[in-house]
Amino acid sequence: MAPGQIFQRNGLRVVDDPNIGHFVVTDEPIAERDVIVIWSGERISLAQAEALSAKEQDYLLQIDDDCFLLTSLDELCTADFINHSCEPNCGLLEADTLVAMRPIEAGEVLSFDYATSDTTSFIAFDCLCRASSCRGRLTGNDWRLPEVQRKYAGWFAPHVQRLIDGAESG
Repeated sequence: MAPGQIFQRNGLRVVDDPNIGHFVVTDEPIAERDVIVIWSGERISLAQAEALSAKEQDYLLQIDDDCFLLTSLDELCTADFINHSCEPNCGLLEADTLVAMRPIEAGEVLSFDYATSDTTSFIAFDCLCRASSCRGRLTGNDWRLPEVQRKYAGWFAPHVQRLIDGAESG
């Protein structure tokens, strides 16, 4: 197992497309709720995350309000290239655990919606997922959107779910 990860399922591979960059496909079918990856890495604060280069920020995983997992760029694993989509096939079971939201067929691109984990202002970019429901731009506030909350009920990282629950009770 590569440094920076606890578990990554077999059958994943990175594809490099000169037009859209890196993405991950599965060479094997994946059953609904099967674990794709359990990430680990150095735990850093929001202030430390904000001080990183944009490239390093691309590979952060927010796991709590003020906590991110950082994997050094020379220790990235295949699963670190799983991209965002506004129509994902993967979701978060825990803050660091990505699972299949539905059965995934061999050859499918793996993706998850970053709104299920990211709540910070530095995580903002134009979306290129091309899904019919694409939001066009991602921000750290997408978790606040009622349609996002409905769509991913049960798939949010615990820190994001706490924010949603607090907003509903406030």
